[in-house]
Amino acid sequence: MKGKNFGVLEMIITTAIWGSIPILAIFSDLPSLVFVFFRVFITSIFLLLVIRKRVNLRNLINKYVILSGIFLALNWILLFYAVTIIQVSEAILLYYSGPIFAILIMHFLGERIGINRSISIIIAFTGIFIIINPTTLNISIGTLIALASGIFYGLLAVASKMATGIVNSKELVFYQTIISTIITSPFLLILRFNLTLNNIVIVTIAALVNTLLALFLWYDALTKISVQLSSILSYLDPVFAMLFAFLFLHQIPTLISLIGGILIIISGIFSVIIESRNIKR
Repeated sequence: MKGKNFGVLEMIITTAIWGSIPILAIFSDLPSLVFVFFRVFITSIFLLLVIRKRVNLRNLINKYVILSGIFLALNWILLFYAVTIIQVSEAILLYYSGPIFAILIMHFLGERIGINRSISIIIAFTGIFIIINPTTLNISIGTLIALASGIFYGLLAVASKMATGIVNSKELVFYQTIISTIITSPFLLILRFNLTLNNIVIVTIAALVNTLLALFLWYDALTKISVQLSSILSYLDPVFAMLFAFLFLHQIPTLISLIGGILIIISGIFSVIIESRNIKR
């Protein structure tokens, strides 16, 4: 029991760390493409030091590995751009529609949705509809970008699922960061930005704490608690993100965002439970 309790604590700390990343992206004052570059570049260097003996660069050219690296870059770029133009709460809640989009994508790849999953999708899209509120005919570009980040999050989940049949999870993260580094590096020459001690410290924290440490805690938590419980606890991420946005940016979520977000989170937790039951059968 002590081990399980420690695993839950590790998962809660992990979600708190992940929940702080939008704040770091904003405080870095860097374009999202540049912020993502430094995050994945620094992460890839340290990951190489950790897993260098297990790296097989031939796996880097696998189509699912390449796609997962592209989707990793795009989902982060869009999310970190969205939080600079709309409230963190709205952006992060739409981002967490990703797992529902993953279910839809898997359906088109031949995995049957079923009644329970259909209910989960309906709940999620109701939440998305409430947040976006298309009836006003005045949907902000930030909202659409945040929703797009959720779609690419879903694509990332699908591509990563396919890729883990070829490489282990830690090795996959290394390849993803390498590919994301390659994709974002040209923008260092295109975009205008200033590197200061402040944003260098921030992107280093984003890499070493929000990525490497968080991944270590997450993997270690999975040795003590079930994947189902860890997946459910991961939905504390948007809760922490909203808390940090309130504390550091004085952003108060709107009632509409909260209602829509609660529906998206409920949908995600429901889909995790459904998936767990399907695996046990």
